[in-house]
Amino acid sequence: MNRVLVTGATGFIGTHLIGALRRAGASVAALDLDVSKAGAPGDGVDWIQGDIFDAARLASAALGADTVIHLVAKTHDFSAGEDREDEYRRINVTGTRNLLEACDREAVRHVVYFSSVKAMTEEADGILDESFPPQPTTAYGRTKLEAEKALRQFGLEHGVRTTTLRFPLVYGPGNKGNVYRMIEAVDRGRFAVIGRGENRRSMVYVENVVEATLAVAGRRDLPGDTYIVTDGADYSVRELYEAIARGLGRRPLPFGLPLLAATMLARMGDAGGRLTGRTLPFNTGALSKLTGELRISSERLRRDAGFAPRHRLPEAIGETIRWYRAVSGRGGKP
Repeated sequence: MNRVLVTGATGFIGTHLIGALRRAGASVAALDLDVSKAGAPGDGVDWIQGDIFDAARLASAALGADTVIHLVAKTHDFSAGEDREDEYRRINVTGTRNLLEACDREAVRHVVYFSSVKAMTEEADGILDESFPPQPTTAYGRTKLEAEKALRQFGLEHGVRTTTLRFPLVYGPGNKGNVYRMIEAVDRGRFAVIGRGENRRSMVYVENVVEATLAVAGRRDLPGDTYIVTDGADYSVRELYEAIARGLGRRPLPFGLPLLAATMLARMGDAGGRLTGRTLPFNTGALSKLTGELRISSERLRRDAGFAPRHRLPEAIGETIRWYRAVSGRGGKP
């Protein structure tokens, strides 16, 4: 890598990735809607304010970039009602095509696209890998898969190497998503494992995402165009809960909430959401995430790129909890 363009550079993953790219010696152009607080002068990053619908700004940002890493996406807003699929398509598909059209054809050698395992499915039995026939069930998943196909077609037409990285739930400092909300709920005594909590899901810590991205972006000889990235281990809900409780200095509760009671509460959440027009924190969707399974394998990435994730749950949750305490103002035991 000589010059790298990163879109969505001031987001959760982008901020971690930019620093790693600079430490690796890459020249970085960082594009986002708001870069006013992105970096200090002299940080070695070319911060560019703009979006993926401004063709001139995109072309300027992409000029001379031999590697492009595309992070911009529309994800689900849990605080709002159901989003329209055309808005997902506008950002995730049309926006991606805009970026591809703006690439400097004289310079670009590799485009890396950040996708999601939701392009495959939401839940499934067994352990899935890249050979699984995609069956997305949400607007987000469908449009991410469509963008993956657009990327692959671009690569074939223009002789450019393209790589899709599919991630499960990404967690770590800087992300106020599902894991942050779980940490907050455990900290406030408002979380209970449903049933025995033995169902497992794959996750990936943000530093594993960054290291996997650098491992792939620096290679020109990888045989695959799609790779799944995980922590290399699947976590049960109870394992995650106990790791969080220990990290907070709390004693994990040995019992859980019966599934029947949780189902009734989730249906009440659905009803409340219909009345208010907003998605409430606990509904049948949340229940499905807490009780369903989605296990995926990153073996192909290990085999092809020799990548093995270095960060595992105890360390990763500890770092995430320290950040949670800093931003929430809730102290407690270190």
